Amino acid sequence: MPMDDQADDIPQGLVVPGLGDESRRAALWAFLVVSVLSGLALVWPVYPLAVDLTPYVFGLPFSFAWTVGWLVVMFVALVLLYRTDAPDPAD
Repeated sequence: MPMDDQADDIPQGLVVPGLGDESRRAALWAFLVVSVLSGLALVWPVYPLAVDLTPYVFGLPFSFAWTVGWLVVMFVALVLLYRTDAPDPAD
């Protein structure tokens, strides 16, 4: 039995809820960009540029400080993404 409207077959908001909201979509895109940048910063070919024991940053070798810095960047990005999520009115 053929269906007349195939647009009804696609579940809306099942995988990523709230994509209809423009501000939420912008926040998700910004988070995606930061995630990709931090991922690229921690693998080849970018990470070998930061592999060095000197200089020391807060007492850590630069390569370790580089990794910790990107971890902090991802933490801040997750906090900001969480804060853009609207609270559920049922709660």
